[in-house]
Order: sequence, then structure tokens, then C-alpha cells
Amino acid sequence: MTKTTPTNPTRLALLEHGKTMARQHGLRSITVRGLCQETAINTGSFVYHFGSRDQFIAELIEYWYAPLFEQIQWQQNHHADPLTRLHAMLRQLLSFVNANGAFIAQLMQDVVAGEIAAQRFTSTLAPRHPRILLQCIADAQQAGQLCIAPPLHQAMFLMSACGIPILLQHVLSGKELLPELLQQAIKQFATDPQHIDQRLQWALQGLMPNSKEFLHE
Repeated sequence: MTKTTPTNPTRLALLEHGKTMARQHGLRSITVRGLCQETAINTGSFVYHFGSRDQFIAELIEYWYAPLFEQIQWQQNHHADPLTRLHAMLRQLLSFVNANGAFIAQLMQDVVAGEIAAQRFTSTLAPRHPRILLQCIADAQQAGQLCIAPPLHQAMFLMSACGIPILLQHVLSGKELLPELLQQAIKQFATDPQHIDQRLQWALQGLMPNSKEFLHE
């Protein structure tokens, strides 16, 4: 469960600096000594507020994630129409991914690197905003607003079309790994808010029951 924003200034300073360090070099780069040096806070205060590095990293991830989950929950409860809810949730999610692409890219590397708190977070993510999105897709199908198909498959399609280019741009930022034409296309279209909205509109239209079906040999 996500936690409310801390009000204690020492606790908040440690979390904010930790978030900056994680965005730049990953959670795996954070040490208690280094964090305390960055914030000019003694290790005794760190231990008082968090107990251990592992507990700090776990709370840091929740502190970073909480705004998204709260926004998705708000959208779920403030739109009666399933497709309108879904569109609003996806816009919120994509905006979050766009603003936090560097953190997410590092988080994925943290998971691979064996950062326990990162692995625990990703392994327990399904019952949170993904569950809400999948239920909203199912509701839109029942309302006749989306074609009938496994909600998980449709969610994969939506995020592949809209979200993966954003993450790809953040992963590739500063690196020359792709052909120039493709790299320029990703740079131009991937993270621009108007182009993100356009991709989302295209993707949702493609899932509507009245969209044209293509014949395959």
C-alpha cells in the first residue's frame, strides 16, 4: 500500500535526495554514507527515520510511486463512462512514465542487478494500478466500447504502442545505438506530449468494435 507524503523535513530531505540519486545512477548506487553526505544529515538520524538501507529503499520506491497510484484511483472514481475512465488513466500513466522515464529505466536495471526492494516492488505491482486498468478495460468491453479480447492482451498493445517508445527514448538518451533515422524519429515523437496523446487516440480507436478489421492471408 502506498504511503502519504512525509511531513518531517529530515525524512523528506532524505527521500528527495534518494530519488535524485536513483534517477541518475539507480537505487543500487545509494549507500547510507553517501546519502547522508549529500544531505548533510548524520547517520544516526537516518537510522532513526528508516532503520536500515533496505527499509529506506523500499520506502523510497513507494514515495516515488504513490502519486501515480493515487491519481489512477482518483480517475477510477470520477468518471462514470468506462472508456473515458480508461483514456484518463492511460493519459495519467503515460504522463508519469514520461516525467519519470529515467527513474523507471534505472529501476529496471536495479531489478536485473538484484536490488531486493526493487524486485519486491515489481513482483507485487500487479494488484495496484495494473489491476485497475485491466478492470477498466473489461468494463469498457462490457459496455460495448472496446472489442472483446483478453484485457491483458489489450493492455499490452496499448502500452507497447504508447509507453514503450517513451522508455526507449530515456534508455537511449545520450547513446548512439540505433540507425540515425530511427533515433531521430524516437527523439522527435516518443516523448512529445502531443504525439503521445495522438498515439493513445490511435490505439484506442483501433480497439473499438467499429474499427475496420484487416484481412490476413
